[in-house]
Amino acid sequence: MAVQYGAMGLSVANAAKDKLVGLLSKKLESDGIYVGQVTVMGTVKGTAFDQGNSTHEGRTIGERFWTLYQARTDVRADIS
Repeated sequence: MAVQYGAMGLSVANAAKDKLVGLLSKKLESDGIYVGQVTVMGTVKGTAFDQGNSTHEGRTIGERFWTLYQARTDVRADIS
């Protein structure tokens, strides 16, 4: 996807963000602070990037965030 959009740095930035989320999650857990991330692999309907072929609904992504937050057992969730 990064190649398709001409954003090669996106892959490196996402790898760094993923590592940071993992580190923050471990470091802040003992303070009762939850850190997690949802990664959307694709485009979301109704956004500026939607060219009519997006398959992800904003509601679905919001529900995934809420589920991750409520459970607080996983650090990452992917939507593909």
